Amino acid sequence: MFLVLTGVLAQNVPTSVLVERAGGYVTAYETAFSAIVSEEHQVQRLIRADGRVKQVRDLRSDFLLVKTATGTQAFRDVIQVDRKPVRNRTDRLRKLFLDTPRAAVEQARAIAKESERHNIGLQRTGNSPLLPLMFLRPGVSSGFRFTSTEGTLTFQEVRTPSVLGQRTGSARFNLMSKGSFKLDRESGRILAAEFTAEGPPPTSAVSLTVRYSLDKNLDLMVPVDVRERYWRPDKPKDDRLEVNSTYTNFRRFEVTVVQQIKTPRP
Repeated sequence: MFLVLTGVLAQNVPTSVLVERAGGYVTAYETAFSAIVSEEHQVQRLIRADGRVKQVRDLRSDFLLVKTATGTQAFRDVIQVDRKPVRNRTDRLRKLFLDTPRAAVEQARAIAKESERHNIGLQRTGNSPLLPLMFLRPGVSSGFRFTSTEGTLTFQEVRTPSVLGQRTGSARFNLMSKGSFKLDRESGRILAAEFTAEGPPPTSAVSLTVRYSLDKNLDLMVPVDVRERYWRPDKPKDDRLEVNSTYTNFRRFEVTVVQQIKTPRP
């Protein structure tokens, strides 16, 4: 489902209509983007308060998005750390979903958890480049206040519990989000998205910016550049984490589940 607006009509569309149409676009887009694997190159930099770089980590991973019963989930399998290959990792995620689709999701979660050990800096779960689109999903967008100007849709979260949260022990803290989407006025495609999410101490703050581009082979908008930043607002002297990721070589694969029904003997 695409949002098509032209000429003066595009400028006069109410914000509520834009949000509703964008929500339909996101729903269709997340389904279309499922079962697509790409190559992710991620550079993580741990930076001191004075701006000096404390540590750098260079990761290359297979990155996979799969639509499950609970939504679209992202899985990473690190295949290279600081330009050194991780043994027996090549194409592991794709083969997993092709060879054993029934148990693939749980095994893929274990692989992704294993890959997190290569991260540096603040403890975090690897984010998906489609994460900002979640705020436009029907049923989620009602918790945000939207405004629109030309090709930009700005949002601010106004309802709790927030979409994003952070746990410290048994307590969950709300991370209230605000940001914007850059829309193509003619087609309604999302060209870029950015947001910042912050909460009370002792939580970390996060900002994320994504740029999307059309992949002609898939005929689909794909994330090509993602920038993440993590810091502690209540501890300005602490290190901050900056992560830059690029995505290439997108390809689709089909997952087929065959169910056999045994006929009982007479």
